[in-house]
Amino acid sequence: MSADELAAAGEVCDERINLSVTTSHQNENGDITTVSSVESERAAYAFIPQTPVRSTDAHLVEFSEAMRTVAKTLRRVAEGKAAAQAEAAEWKRKYELEMAAKEQIHHNVVKGCSDSGEDKLEHLAGQLTLETVSVDQTGCCGNHGICSHQILQEECPGPNRKPDDKILGRKAPFRLSWGCDGDKNGQHKHDFVSFEKGDIKTAERSNKQILLKWESPPQTVLFVTKPNSNSVLALCGEMVRWLKEYSNINVFVEPRVSQELLAEDSYFNFIQTWNNDQEIKTLHTKVDLIVTLGGDGTVLWAASLFKGPVPPVVAFALGSLGFMTPFPSEQYRECLGNVLKRPFSITLRSRLQCHVIRDAAKDEVETEEPILVLNEVTIDRGMSSYLTYLECYCDSSFVTCVQGDGLIISTTSGSTAYSLAAGGSMVHPQVPGILFTPICPHSLSFRPLILPEYVTLRVQVPFNSRGQAWASFDGKGRIQLGPGDALICSISPWPVPTACLVDSTTDFLRSIHEGLHWNLRKSQSFDGPPA
Repeated sequence: MSADELAAAGEVCDERINLSVTTSHQNENGDITTVSSVESERAAYAFIPQTPVRSTDAHLVEFSEAMRTVAKTLRRVAEGKAAAQAEAAEWKRKYELEMAAKEQIHHNVVKGCSDSGEDKLEHLAGQLTLETVSVDQTGCCGNHGICSHQILQEECPGPNRKPDDKILGRKAPFRLSWGCDGDKNGQHKHDFVSFEKGDIKTAERSNKQILLKWESPPQTVLFVTKPNSNSVLALCGEMVRWLKEYSNINVFVEPRVSQELLAEDSYFNFIQTWNNDQEIKTLHTKVDLIVTLGGDGTVLWAASLFKGPVPPVVAFALGSLGFMTPFPSEQYRECLGNVLKRPFSITLRSRLQCHVIRDAAKDEVETEEPILVLNEVTIDRGMSSYLTYLECYCDSSFVTCVQGDGLIISTTSGSTAYSLAAGGSMVHPQVPGILFTPICPHSLSFRPLILPEYVTLRVQVPFNSRGQAWASFDGKGRIQLGPGDALICSISPWPVPTACLVDSTTDFLRSIHEGLHWNLRKSQSFDGPPA
């Protein structure tokens, strides 16, 4: 294929390819809406590495194939976001119908409703009831918060359900609300910007925490434990026994833990597990709550089991530092009792979704599903003695070239991990952003950045790089990146909700005080007022 034919093909593709970089927000109705930014293929060309063009037709063919691969990946992302936007629009329509019915009821109470007015109200309420029942049999509230039906998919029994399935009933629904006192606090602020009278004004932001309130008792709990620890295994058996006797709750454990508990006592023959990766993919439809016994690494492992929605996580501290494990294991009865029976604060921890695109195999991306990380993605020089040379782009804008030991792309939850050791700032986990932290850069002016959460980052190994690069995801799964390979990172729409011992801010400050001894020093002595 000649260069002219490739140029003509590029112009045809210009009509077909859209880039969609999205972020999820919650509006005043408690709906999850998706904001999309659609661009032409020229943005996709700018998104693909601006590498030196080789002079031969063979290299132009490779470049054209790379464009098709990226277009295919971004098209899949755009289709998924469009489906989410349609679902959000449906929830908004239902909410508006409900609000209209409530306003009509209030109007009739104040003015005195006539017979004809009652007929119209009954007709409107009947229309709302029919439409709601047809979509969701659980009756999602939609008031001042996010319902679990909008975040976690439910297990819906159907004709293909196997008769030997052990899970009975549906997942326990819950509601997320804003306010320290839950329903007692009637102030739920969602508008961040107002345009009243043509002026742009930042509205008052809610300073409240996010609360999770169960609408029905949770039925199934998944235990994830630190391996190779007899004390943790013993505590897990004790907690499983207590939960079964206290609330008759179904219990899931990992296959390894199941074998160890059954070898210890046949009493645990009621516990359930999974046998293959396909069953792991549907785990979120069965589990209402996750309990982790270990440190932050155990929380990372538990989150990695869920490629989509993640149930709430209650993390007990049995590790070292414990930035994400606020609950003391000695008080597990009181802690689990409060989580199962009462509203509790949660922290929504963002995750990064990553795709690897190979220069040598441009027809497909490296992984069909994105790699999800809760802490950080690290690109380093591995065993090479040369400096890492990386080209970095933010959306369609060039950021910089990294020359040093590597680069860390981190979530705000990971700001107290590797990024902190490399000189990055500590950031509250609920601050929406992506940390861009160099590792030992060969430049005195290369300072870390914090970028907004809605951007998409691309890190490219240029063709004139002297060595290879290696990418690792939450400290595992290392992948080699050669010249021409690219890593694309953005915020995942599926956060990890972790339960708080007190609230999100108090737990965060406690963790940096106790785990890092942040700003710990002796106080100045007081010798009394000057004479």
